[in-house]
Amino acid sequence: MSVPDYMQCAEDHQTVLVVVQPMGIVPEDQFFRIYKRIASVSQVSIRDSQRVLFIRYRHHYPPENNEWGDFQTHRKVVGLISVTSCTTAKEWPQTSDRFHGQKEVFGSTLYDSRLLVFGLQGEVAEQQRTDVAFYPSYDDCPDVEKRVEDFVESIFIVLESKRLDRATDKSGDKIQLLCVPFEKKDFVGLDTDSR
Repeated sequence: MSVPDYMQCAEDHQTVLVVVQPMGIVPEDQFFRIYKRIASVSQVSIRDSQRVLFIRYRHHYPPENNEWGDFQTHRKVVGLISVTSCTTAKEWPQTSDRFHGQKEVFGSTLYDSRLLVFGLQGEVAEQQRTDVAFYPSYDDCPDVEKRVEDFVESIFIVLESKRLDRATDKSGDKIQLLCVPFEKKDFVGLDTDSR
């Protein structure tokens, strides 16, 4: 059962939805401080293009609403940013596994994701990864906004490549049928390819 989002408005149809969630034990005040910094990147001018991508962030989004993404694209979660605290290298494998589990919740529509790790220092934190950013503390994270801009650009690249694939696709007779989530069970066993 999906939950109505009363905060939606007409402008949401021009935005992409990114969910920002705490993972594990994250102090609420610290999370919302980082969330505000992330949410300050509400539009990104794409490099080498004259286009602008508008982003809508939610810190709580029921996964059931994501099922409506095929029918109402503005409800589709295309990005995930997880914020977590991790203080020792021993905690890192568990943290990484939890992040992959969190990605699976929105997995069918997710185009890209990022993990912001606070408190971890040392050998693990020195690894260069595009999907993970390590910060020594919640106060010492000067490039959060820049990382979010790079993240949004990567979502744009995926969206643009999907648009171009569809534009060059010549199988025009096989248009996917739009249906709401509760209608999908009615199509089980039916031949939707024949006319």
